[in-house]
Amino acid sequence: MRIRSLLLCVLTTAALPLAACSSQGQDPPSSTVATEPTDSRLIGFQLKRLDQLIESTFDKLLTEAGLTRRQWQTLNVISRSPADAAQLTDALRPFWDANRENVDEVVAELTARAWVEQSPDSRYVLTPAGRTAHSEAAKSVDRIRDLSATGVSPEGFATMMDVMGRMIENLERVS
Repeated sequence: MRIRSLLLCVLTTAALPLAACSSQGQDPPSSTVATEPTDSRLIGFQLKRLDQLIESTFDKLLTEAGLTRRQWQTLNVISRSPADAAQLTDALRPFWDANRENVDEVVAELTARAWVEQSPDSRYVLTPAGRTAHSEAAKSVDRIRDLSATGVSPEGFATMMDVMGRMIENLERVS
C-alpha cells in the first residue's frame, strides 16, 4: 500500500528530457527509451499528464464519496494527527500551492459538515462523523491507488521514486 501511496505524491517537477535521468550523462538503455514522439519523453510532460489524470480520477471517484480532493487531503492529514492551522497548511502546501487553494475555506466546509472541529488547544480534529467519512472515502482512494499502480512492480516503482527523489534534490540545490 505504501508504494501506491507514494505514486500519488508524484505531482510536479521541471520539464527535463528522459536522458537527464541517466547517470553521468550517459544515454539510458534503449529498452527504457520511449518510441513515441519526443514530447512524450519529457519528464515534465509525463508528470503534468499524470497529475491531471490523478486529479480528474480523484474528482470522479471522490465525488461518489461526497468529497472533493482537497477535502479528502485535509481529512487525511487530520486523521493522522490533530493539527493547528499552520501545521495543516504546511502539510497540504505541496498539493495546494499550484492552484492557490485556501485551507481555511476547506476546513470551514468540513466543519459545517460536522466532520472537523477545533479542540481547546486550537488543533483541528476529526469528529466521529469525520472519522466515518474519512474511512468511507479511503475506499475510493485505495481504488485510485490500485488503478494507478496496475502493472507497476514494487521494484519498478522503487526505482522510479529513487530517480525522482534524486532529481528533486538536484533541482532543490539550485532553487
